[in-house]
Amino acid sequence: MRRQLQALACLGSLAALSFPAPAAQAANAKPQTATQACRVVAVKPLVSKGKVRGSAVRTGCADKTRLRVRITVAVTGPDRVVKSGSQIVGNGRITAGAGCSGTARRYYVVALDAQGRTSQSRPVKLSCGRPAASGGFASAAETAVVKLTNEARAKNGCRPLVHDAKLHLAADRHSADMAANNYFDHDSRDGRTFDRRIRATGFAFTRAAENIAKGQPSAAAVVRAWLNSPGHRANIMNCAFTHIGVGHNAKGPTWTQDFGAH
Repeated sequence: MRRQLQALACLGSLAALSFPAPAAQAANAKPQTATQACRVVAVKPLVSKGKVRGSAVRTGCADKTRLRVRITVAVTGPDRVVKSGSQIVGNGRITAGAGCSGTARRYYVVALDAQGRTSQSRPVKLSCGRPAASGGFASAAETAVVKLTNEARAKNGCRPLVHDAKLHLAADRHSADMAANNYFDHDSRDGRTFDRRIRATGFAFTRAAENIAKGQPSAAAVVRAWLNSPGHRANIMNCAFTHIGVGHNAKGPTWTQDFGAH
């Protein structure tokens, strides 16, 4: 079995990791960390198979209770819940899907459990019509990072990266988790590595990498910082990558770039 290879580069609040090829769980992987405080997380909605889908996650909990997810659309007057669902879980994820039209609307997800824990995602403008250039799932800041990254790659003779919904989901979840739990690392608090987070979205890859950053106020600032750091620049300028996912969270702010190739 080919050994998993990795490269790490850090500069201030920047970190980059790359796995040239997928591998089985590494024997030297970090052990899982101790159980974290019980919390719920609302995952930013996205369009999938003609529906707006949103998820609620409950993690770090020792008990079981009812977890509820609500997909809400911002309208004139009180915002309207368009879909909700619930399930009794200990730790886990539940997902709801709401029908949507070709008219773009701002959706957000609310997660709550019977113990009073709540979380709300930031709103996202989504449409079930023809996808926009960004894919219909990314924020303006995330789309700007992709654009600036592709402009830099073009100067190196690389083809533009496609902003992939699954890679975006992996990146967005990690940025949100780092922001919510006040940490900065490629490994999640539950011990998951970035390649495991990517695989969890269903994105099958032969090569993957990740850049993270914290504190940069804009897309231009974070891409400039990554390009000025050798490890991050190497990931951006790797012409073997074909797809990208960018996740941004305003708290921090935190940024994640996930790269992949099928």
